[in-house]
Order: sequence, then C-alpha cells, then structure tokens
Amino acid sequence: MPAHDLLLEIGCEEIPSRFIAGAVEQLQEGAAALLQEQRLGYSHIEAWGTPRRLTLLVSSLDERQPDLLEKVKGPPRNRAYDSEGNATPALQGFLRSHGLSGDQIQFEEIKGAAYVVALKRIAGRRTAELLPDILPALLRRLSFPRPMYWESKEVRFARPIRWLLSLYGGETVKFSFAGVSSGRQTYGHRFLAPGPHRVDHAKHYFACLQENKVILDQQQRRETIRRQVEEAARRYGGHALLSEALLDELTFLVEYPVVVAGSFSKDYLNLPREVLITTMQVHQRYIPVASSPEEGAPLLPFFFGISNNSYHDNIRKGYEKVLQARLADARFFFNEDRKQPLERYGEQLQSVIYQEALGSMEQKRQRLVELTRTAGQRLKLPPEQLQAAQRAAHLCKADLVTHMVGEFPELQGVMGREYARLSGEDERVAVAIYEHYLPRYSGDAVPKTVEGALVSLADRFDTLAGCFAIGLQPTGSQDPYALRRQAQGAVAILLERELHLSPVELAEDALKLYSPQLKLTPDQRTLLLKSLQEFINQRLRFIFQEKGLSYDVVEAVLAVPFTSVPDLYRRARHLEGLLRSPVLADILTAYNRVANLARKAAGGPVEQSLLKNPAEKELYKRFLEIKPRFLLEQEQGRYDLCFRLLQELRGPVDRFFDEVMVMVEDEKLRQNRLNLLLALKQLFNRVADFALLQGSVN
Repeated sequence: MPAHDLLLEIGCEEIPSRFIAGAVEQLQEGAAALLQEQRLGYSHIEAWGTPRRLTLLVSSLDERQPDLLEKVKGPPRNRAYDSEGNATPALQGFLRSHGLSGDQIQFEEIKGAAYVVALKRIAGRRTAELLPDILPALLRRLSFPRPMYWESKEVRFARPIRWLLSLYGGETVKFSFAGVSSGRQTYGHRFLAPGPHRVDHAKHYFACLQENKVILDQQQRRETIRRQVEEAARRYGGHALLSEALLDELTFLVEYPVVVAGSFSKDYLNLPREVLITTMQVHQRYIPVASSPEEGAPLLPFFFGISNNSYHDNIRKGYEKVLQARLADARFFFNEDRKQPLERYGEQLQSVIYQEALGSMEQKRQRLVELTRTAGQRLKLPPEQLQAAQRAAHLCKADLVTHMVGEFPELQGVMGREYARLSGEDERVAVAIYEHYLPRYSGDAVPKTVEGALVSLADRFDTLAGCFAIGLQPTGSQDPYALRRQAQGAVAILLERELHLSPVELAEDALKLYSPQLKLTPDQRTLLLKSLQEFINQRLRFIFQEKGLSYDVVEAVLAVPFTSVPDLYRRARHLEGLLRSPVLADILTAYNRVANLARKAAGGPVEQSLLKNPAEKELYKRFLEIKPRFLLEQEQGRYDLCFRLLQELRGPVDRFFDEVMVMVEDEKLRQNRLNLLLALKQLFNRVADFALLQGSVN
C-alpha cells in the first residue's frame, strides 16, 4: 500500500519549560491512538518540542484505510421469512439499509436463537480525507497543567497558537484550530532567522529548521548544552555543577543553546556554598563552577548561562548584572541574620501558623522535641546523643523566620545548619537541623546521623498524625500536604538507617500529643491509628516492590504484625528466596492442612492429658521442641533457620492428618486437637500469612 510521511507542527508563543516534555509524550501517544482507531498503518512516530513549537512526524503513513468486513445482525430467522419462504418486510428492510442482496446472508445462532447475519464490506477511505478530522482531534487531546482558553471555551492550550504546519507527503492538510488555519509555512529562530519559511515536505522541514537556527530534537539540544558547558568548564579549570534537573529545564528553555561564561566578585565566596548554588541554579538557571568534581569542593567565581541567541558581550554583562543584584541581596540577608543567635529566631515561632487547625510552629516544635526524646529512649541512645537530638528538634524550625529563608525558601535547613554553627551549637546539632528535611524526594539521601534521622521521623509523623486527625488524608491524586512523600521518607529512613522503631508506635506517640489540643477520644485515636498504619503499609508495599520483592511476598509479610521495618524487609527477602523451592512447598503443605481446621478452634491451651493418639503426641512434642528454637532465631533475625524449622513440621503434620480424626464427637478431645492446630498456625503466622502465597510455589 502506498505511504507518505505526515508532518504536523504547532507553533506557539513560548511554552513553559515544565509543560513541554509531557506535551511531546501526549502528542506521540495521542497520534498512535487516533491512527489505530482509523485503521491506518505507519512505520513509526516521533515527536519533538521546543519553547516555540511541538512537532509530530508519522513516517510512511498508509495512503488509505484497508477495507473492513463488518458482521451485521438482522432479524431472527423466523421473522425473516413468511410461511411460503418469501422474504418478509423485516428482511427486505435489513437488506436495503445495508446495500445487501439475498445471497449474501447467512444464519447464526445467537443466545440460543437463529438470526440473519451478513458480512458487509466497508471500503476504506483515503488518508487525505481523514486527516482534516484526525489532526484537530489530536490537538484537542493535549492537556496542560494550566491551560488557557483561546477563541472559545472549547479550545484550551498552553499558550497562544501562532501557526500550524501540516503536510501529508507534499500536500497541505487543511484544517483550523483555535482560529488558526493550517498551511505549509514554519518559522525559524525568533531573533536569528524568523521567517516565515516555506516547507515542501518533511525532509525539507528538518533541513529548513537546521538552516534557520532551530535545534528541534530535545536530546540533541540537551547534549549540546552538556558538551558546551563541559568544554567551558575545562577552559576555566573547574567542574560545572550541572544537575540533571537543571539540564532538563534548560533544554526546554532554548531552541539554539549558546553557553555564556560570566563571573562575579570573589567577595561573595564568603557566603555559604549552598546560598551561591541556590541563587545561581534555582533563581537564575545558571550553572555554578566548582574547583573539582569532589563533593563539597569550593566554588570558583564563575558561572555559565545558556542563551537562546548568538553570543554577544551585552548578554554576558546582563547575566552578571542580574546575578550581582541577587548575590548582594543574599549577602545582606546573611549579615542581618547573623546579628542574633539561632535560638532567638526560634522564639518568634509562636507567631508563625503551622496549620490553622493544628496551631503554631512553636507548638509543633514542642511536639518534635517530645517525639524525638521518646524515640531516642526506645533506641537506648547515650544521654549526650539524645540531648543533641532534642536540641536539634528544638532549633530545627528556627531558620524559617530568618531573612535568608524568607527570600530563598529552598534554603530551609541549610541556613539552619549554618546559623547553628555560627551560634556555637554542637556540630551534631547543626548537621541534624539540615538532615531533618531529608529525604526531600524519592531516591534522595536519608540522614546520615542518628540525631538527624530521629528529628526527621518526628517531623514526618507529627505532620502525618496532625493531618489525618483533621481529615486531610490524601484522596486519589490529590495530596496537597505531600503526605505520601512524608510517609515514604519515614519508611526509607527506618529501612536504610536500620532503626528498629515501630511505625505504629511512632504514629501513636504523635496522636497522643495531639489529643489534648484536638480533643481526640481513645476510640478516635484507635481509628486514626488504623488508617495511619494502612497508609504507611502502602508506602512499604511501594518501596519493597521497588526493591524487587514479589507482590505476594510483600502481602504475606505485611499481613503479620511487625515492629521493625528493617526486620520486616529481612524477613521478606528470606521468603522471596524460598519461592518455588522445596522448603516453601513443604511449609505451604503443612500450613494449609493446619489452617483449614484451625479456624474452628475456640482457643486455649493444649491439654497434654487429652492427647491419645501417638501421631498427635508426636506433633505436640515436635511443636514444643521447635517453638523455643524458632522464637530465638526470630529474635536474632535468622529467618533462614526459622523457615527451616517450620519445614520440619511437614512430616509430623502429615502423620497427624493421616492417623488422627480431628472432628470427633467428644467435645473436649475435638477442641484440644483444634487448639493444637491453632497453636501451630500461630507459630507459622509469626513470619507470614502463608495463605497469600498459594500461587508462588510452581
């Protein structure tokens, strides 16, 4: 079947950089879906985006749809013909409406009755006829975080559309969208080669953009920026601090990237390193330069900006002038903040609202100190370490009222650490103030110090408990207080730092501190604690499966109460290693036989005097031998041995069920045997609910 390339370009006012990657993905996926709906084949689809354009290329798009054979159902057979075998009006109407003749029909049984059916051939339409409807539909499918309305309330787009280029082969596809009609003109770089420029076909389009200073391919722009920055850094004898996130943003800010090197006064190097980096990276999208690739290496008084224009010295001067003003502000705020110790800023937290229903930041600070103390005591920290952690909890929010954090919110925690050092606080306290914000996002580092980890946990569980208590739980995709991130961070800290603290106890401690203020009853606390436990378990599911654990294994271990996330993970890893092994097969066989009847047990001790059959005596004896060994190995975290001990019960369990009738008429004898099975089931369930692993042995 003949095929031609389809080219679509949507020319816009500058689209925000954070919108473009998603729009490119939607453009590609939306085109694939629409073409599939229209039964149009192609070789491949590509999409690209710059601040001024979104471009789609469908290579070798079929020239027309294939014909379609469609089965159509007519009247029932007994209504299609009269008693003399002549076609009834019902059958005639069916044939006429579908353009069929009598010899094209068949009979098919549908739901027990015979019906008239026919295969109707629908001729495929030419692609050129379909595209004027497909392309506007594609544009309507694009969505943006904050769209604007154009022409009418029916048309939404990120920014005003200025031109539409649409070619199928060498012919223009005519359609209109947002008041703009499609054509065969594109525009080059806004300043260097604006145009318009006529495009004859797809290959000509790409050559035209290249000639007119537009790098369409985002990957090519990305690597161009990286290469230019690295080359410039070598010329200046330094190492560019170009993060992947900043590189992504810069890629979608320009169409023709050119590195511009600038400098600033060495006097500003006296500012904290993070202040300089944040000012350049976050506020100006500049790239700082360090003296070496080593972490924490001193900065050099240079930076690189990415211009969307050919180099001109005025651009450098403009970049330097803006940065000079920003750094001057930062130095002023830093010097002002240093005039009093960090402790004094903490005294101002009473006037800062944490959350309207949850009170002030001062109240939160008091709760953090108490939660840190309780958790530290559970870990049996040495007194001086616990004191440092509590001091960090006392000071961790003080920098929120400083001038610097007010102007640069990204520096909260960083400035707290710096001001703590300048105030003469213990280094452990200063580091913990910074670390209590870690991890900030999925994959970020967790606190390296125990003090920082405890304050971070206190902060997260205080936030979770307070928000749940006033009904601010996440719903669907809505999570305005980032509670999922808070819970995931807490789980990551407990796991990576191997802190043997119970998430349930941490949540319960936090709820108790809110009880007087929010007037929570014991029943309300119980319900809230259950909700928090399930919320945290959801984060555990996510993290464990990210680490390669099977869904069934995660569910099986989470079904059993646990007090330590590291211990839970260790147990899950051992169980994962037994999947499809003879050990697990034996355990599941024994467990299933025991659990089926154990649910009928009333509960209570096993009376040895009521054990009559040798098989039940042997099973009880093996249970008494294995249980203390099992509990010791479990306490030591040696789960490989725990599972081996459970496997040893397979033989005695099989003999018990082969030789012993459990459901006898004698009530005492029956209940005693059921209680024995219940005791065995409870031993198995100390490590997992094996009923959830039934599909994991084959």
